Amino acid sequence: DWTMKAQQRADEYLVKLPDSKVLTVADKTETEEAVRSVLPIREEPVSFDEALESFCSSVGDHMLMREGHPGYFAYVPGNSLYPSALGDFLAAAFNPYAMVNYACPAAVEMQHSLIRWVAGLFGYPEGCAGNLTSGGTVGNLIAMATARDAKNLQAKDYHRCVVYVSDLTHDGIGKVLHTIGMGEAVQRKIPVNEQFGMDPEQLAEAIEKDTKEGFIPVAIVATTGTTDVGSVDPIADIADVAEKYDVWLHVDACYGGFFVLCDTAKHLFKGVERTDSFTCDPHKGLFVPFGAGLVMVRDRKRLLTSNRRNPVSTLQDRDSVARHLNPEDLTFEQSTHFRAVRVWLPLQVFGVGTFRAALQEKLYLSQYLYHQLKAIPGLLVVEPQLSIVLFRYEDVPAGADVVDFNKRLLDHICRDGRVFIASTTVLGNFYLRACVFAFRTHREHVDLLISTLKDSLKQLLS
Repeated sequence: DWTMKAQQRADEYLVKLPDSKVLTVADKTETEEAVRSVLPIREEPVSFDEALESFCSSVGDHMLMREGHPGYFAYVPGNSLYPSALGDFLAAAFNPYAMVNYACPAAVEMQHSLIRWVAGLFGYPEGCAGNLTSGGTVGNLIAMATARDAKNLQAKDYHRCVVYVSDLTHDGIGKVLHTIGMGEAVQRKIPVNEQFGMDPEQLAEAIEKDTKEGFIPVAIVATTGTTDVGSVDPIADIADVAEKYDVWLHVDACYGGFFVLCDTAKHLFKGVERTDSFTCDPHKGLFVPFGAGLVMVRDRKRLLTSNRRNPVSTLQDRDSVARHLNPEDLTFEQSTHFRAVRVWLPLQVFGVGTFRAALQEKLYLSQYLYHQLKAIPGLLVVEPQLSIVLFRYEDVPAGADVVDFNKRLLDHICRDGRVFIASTTVLGNFYLRACVFAFRTHREHVDLLISTLKDSLKQLLS
């Protein structure tokens, strides 16, 4: 009865989602009432109906931004494939401990089968290893900790260590370095080229200069799909530099990684097979709910050295001989949710081809959006490499400020809540930004964005 009631409320929400507002302007009083309506923890129980109503009327009815909405073009849209929710339900109900073979070897195999599949997409060798994580930040953390340990670094030298990033590398790398104790390390920003990719020549020059000045080049963090622009660093050229100077090369493919499935984008990932590690997020490119990332390390011995658990006496009676590596030896985590099912189940019931088609559609839609926006007089548009389109209106009225005008334009576009875009500043330039990434987004929703933009411009210029 509880399951059916929860399913009914979820079904009602998802059916209404496409016709609801993607963005709601917060009413302070209403928001405070929603927050207060969350039931507190009490000594005595309440009915399931009361608890379910509390969730739906507070959280469900008062999301200011609705992830998975077809009009959601801001940030990197989240998604919520229904089979993933069922997978989470099964994982929680059965609750296998999937971190060691002796507890549930089939659960471990399910996880490793996903890892092998992703490794194959990027051309990684047999000797690689990886793990599912809560997201890109944790994946990047595991990769950076492995790079640190591979260099046999000591804390007294952290202030001399250098991690090379571009102007567009995700700011989460700084958080990661702080968390693994390397907050003192230098983050050397390498300029980007006209395509917004890291400049390999300037990277090589920076490494040579740092080496001569007594610094320790530790790692290069390249990106296939920057969050701001969707640009792709020239991985093969950067790999040449990394190999020449013996520097760990990590690729953040959290947003863009699964576009490797698409024939029109596959060439952008050339060179990833030569890297030391990479991350990609199923909760982005495979449209599953938040909480599913993945990290891969080319040399499994490196990953094991950095994460393997020393046996404790409470586990001394367990068989240490296993068919697979224990997932707990490939991450700093030990007790985790069984994440594999939320990714495995959708892949099973839809097939990889469905995901390839959906991702290819997003690439086509971003090109369609680009060409439609280019046809609007006064609009500067940046051609997308993946599914992010940057633009701004430059033919502003005399005396008006371009940035202020575009901020007003952004407000007009999002005002009625049918579409939601955001802004970004890239290399000092302000842009409006549309990311075509929700699986429910199709041409009619892109057309709605375009018509809303045109109407907003007309109102502002009249």
